Amino acid sequence: MNLSTILLVDDDADDQLFFLDAIAAIDKSLQCEVVSNGVEAMDRLATVRPPHPSVIFLDLNMPKMNGYECLERIKTDEKLKRIPVVI
Repeated sequence: MNLSTILLVDDDADDQLFFLDAIAAIDKSLQCEVVSNGVEAMDRLATVRPPHPSVIFLDLNMPKMNGYECLERIKTDEKLKRIPVVI
């Protein structure tokens, strides 16, 4: 898989920071966008023109729309369902 962009969906600021630090240590050329819940993730995926993220890292326990609900919406959307999701 050719990773170029990552979408992190996580409401915990510390986890976001740890994740971004780890990604930067692996490859500084990777672009990582962070949103705090499933609603923001779906808004981002709906409003940004392709290419979509190469992979989505998804937290399960979040406010507004949890990870289970977000994953269901991603996997039932024809335009998004092929994006790998890591939970």
